[in-house]
Amino acid sequence: MNLLKTFWDRSFTDWRYRVLLHAGFWFFLFFFWMEESVTLRITLQQHYSVTLVGIGYSLFLFYPFVYVIVPLLQKHEWLYAFLLFLIYYVIAIVLRTYEVTLIVNWYNLKQTWVVGNDFWKRVYGAHFSPIGLSKVFFSSITSLFEVIYIPLAIKFIRYAYQFNIKQAWLAKENTQLQLSTLKAQINPHFFFNTLNNLQSFIVQNEKEKSVDLLNRLADFMRSSLYDCEAEQISMMQEITLLNNYIAIERIRFDEQANISIQLTDKDPDYKIPPFIFLPFVENAFKHGGSLATDQIFIEISLQNTTEKITLKTKNSYHNDHSKGGIGLQNIKKRLVYYFPENFTLNIDKTGDFYSVILEICKPLTT
Repeated sequence: MNLLKTFWDRSFTDWRYRVLLHAGFWFFLFFFWMEESVTLRITLQQHYSVTLVGIGYSLFLFYPFVYVIVPLLQKHEWLYAFLLFLIYYVIAIVLRTYEVTLIVNWYNLKQTWVVGNDFWKRVYGAHFSPIGLSKVFFSSITSLFEVIYIPLAIKFIRYAYQFNIKQAWLAKENTQLQLSTLKAQINPHFFFNTLNNLQSFIVQNEKEKSVDLLNRLADFMRSSLYDCEAEQISMMQEITLLNNYIAIERIRFDEQANISIQLTDKDPDYKIPPFIFLPFVENAFKHGGSLATDQIFIEISLQNTTEKITLKTKNSYHNDHSKGGIGLQNIKKRLVYYFPENFTLNIDKTGDFYSVILEICKPLTT
C-alpha cells in the first residue's frame, strides 16, 4: 500500500509517473472492455479490434475535455469553454457515428448491433426549430460521457485529493510563515539596530522620533503576529506593514544612502494573502543595506491599481556566498497556489545589482 501511495503522490509532480499511471489505466480498461464486449457474437480477433476502436474514441473524448475545456471552466472563461465544447461535441458525434458504422460494416454485425438513426437526419428533421434542435443536438451527451465515466470519475477524485493536499500544505506554510516572521522580528540585525536607534533618540532627547519609532515597531510586530492567522488581508494592511518596516529600516541609514520608496494604493480593499511582498522588501534591505553607506542603493516601487499589482525592487549587492532571500522559495509556492497563471516573477542579477519584478494580474469582475 505504501508503494502504491508513493506512486500515486509522485504522479502529481513527476510527468513520468503520470504517463505510467495513464498508460496502466487504459491498458486495464482495454481488458475490462474486452470482457464486456463478449455479448457480441464475434471472434476473438474482432473483440480486440472493436475494443481498440472504442479505446481510441475514449481517448479523444477524455483528454480534450479534461485538459482543455475543464481548465477554461476553472478560469471562468465561459464563452471560450462553451464554443470549444460545441466544436468538441460535433467532432465526437461524427467520430461516434463513424466508429459504429465502421465496426458494423467491417464485421457484418447488422444482426447483432443495430445502428441508431443518423444524427444529421434528425437535426434536419427538427426543421430548425430552436427547441427541437436543442433536443436533438444535446440528446447524445449522456451516451458520449457514459463511455468515459470511469476515467472522469478517477480524474475528479484526483482533483479533490490534490486540492486537499494543497489545503493541508497551505495551512502548514501559514504556520511556518508566522514562525519565520516572528523570527525575522527578533533577528539581531533588525531588532538590535532598532533598539539602538531608539536608545539614541532617547539619549538625544528626541521624543517625537522615539515615540514614532516605538509605535512603528509595535505596529509591525502586531501585524506580523496576528495578520498571519488570516487567509487574506487587504492591500491597505499589507502596505501599512511595508511602510512600518521600511520606516524602521531607513532610520539606520543616513542621508548618504540612496534609497527610493514609492508605494501607490488605488485599490486598498483588494484582498491578498498576507506577506506576499514583505520578503522581497526584506531582501532588498538585507543585501542592499549590508554595504558601505555610500554604496547603498535600494529602490522599491509598489503600484496597486484596479487591474494589477506590480512590485519592483532593485538593490546593490556583493555576489558572495549568500544563500538567497528570506523565504523566497516559500513565497514562489504561495504565488503559484494563490495566483496560478495570473502572475509573473522575474529575478535578475546583473553586475552589482539584484532586481525583482513581480506582477499580479487581478481577475476581471463582471
